[in-house]
Amino acid sequence: MYWVNDKPYLSTTQVLTVIDKPALRYWFGKEVFYAMTKDPSLDERTALAAPYQTSDKAKDRGTTVHSIVEAFKNTGEQIENIPQHIQPYAFAFYDFMRDHKLEILENEKTLLSDEHRIAGTLDVYGHLGTKSVVLDVKTGKDIYLEAGLQLSAYANMMRVEKPVDEIAVLLLETGQDGKPTGKYKFQTMTENFDVFMSCKNLYEYLNHEKLLKAGYL
Repeated sequence: MYWVNDKPYLSTTQVLTVIDKPALRYWFGKEVFYAMTKDPSLDERTALAAPYQTSDKAKDRGTTVHSIVEAFKNTGEQIENIPQHIQPYAFAFYDFMRDHKLEILENEKTLLSDEHRIAGTLDVYGHLGTKSVVLDVKTGKDIYLEAGLQLSAYANMMRVEKPVDEIAVLLLETGQDGKPTGKYKFQTMTENFDVFMSCKNLYEYLNHEKLLKAGYL
């Protein structure tokens, strides 16, 4: 939930948890397997906690990458003293900026809709050539379709203030070995706010009691 003036708004990322993610289940099992292979003496609870430790590292990585984006927006320059394990992600981002010349107008912007009772944090809004674009910056191995639904919600909320012509994802790639490749993938996505709202309706149906207690319904 996002809380604004003591009023709850449903997070766009929480809404999309209703979508089945087979790749996530596979990744979870793989992390448990690797933890057990590394230390066969692990008890069940510790082994099952291994994926969450990896996830926390990914969140820290994402926070650092977003700081790099913000610094570039403010200065237009590359920053020094980037942690070594993050550097390839930074170089991939700088390569994208050089190749596409994105003008960053907003970053880490909180958006909300009173009409739909949703909220989220937009990575980047800017101009890409003649188009106004809503952009999500991710680190990982691939771009997944549900990213287009999250961006559809952001675009819907952003249009209250400014025009949006296109939604897209910038992926700073992680290799199969779990290390950054130093490469990027840029992909425009198909906007479909109706499908996002279908996910929201399903989420509300499945979590009716919890949302009642939170004061959302």
